[in-house]
Amino acid sequence: MRVPPVSSLALMTTVFAVATMALGSYVSKVGAGLACPDWPLCPIQSDPFIVLEFTHRIIAFTTFVLGLATFVQARKKAGTAVGRLVSFGFATLFAQVFIVGALVIFTALPPLVVAVHQAVAGTVVAFYAAGAAASWLVTRKKLNRPEEAFTHG
Repeated sequence: MRVPPVSSLALMTTVFAVATMALGSYVSKVGAGLACPDWPLCPIQSDPFIVLEFTHRIIAFTTFVLGLATFVQARKKAGTAVGRLVSFGFATLFAQVFIVGALVIFTALPPLVVAVHQAVAGTVVAFYAAGAAASWLVTRKKLNRPEEAFTHG
């Protein structure tokens, strides 16, 4: 059985989003969250904190690119449950990467903003994991419509 592109891409996006969250938590805990004073780039230095923070940003950007690829594939299923899940996931991912991520840096990491950053990241994971599961179920069960994946046992 062939795994649908949307399912593969959504699963990769989910894995990268979890990796981004884990590395982001580590960056925050070791105090490297403000090592890069600018956003989205960092000064070119060999400081381990800068390297750590910039690696977090690179993985986050990779997650964004994977999310974009998933969104493009899911648009072919516009109006279906899979298409809607991935569309909401991408909108949330876009806000996370470009709005909340920048806000975290420019506000010097206040706890409330960091908590929102984590909550939005968790929402991204949920949308993409659900999109991957729904797409896989549709293919596996040979359903006529993706919505049936949520109603059949």
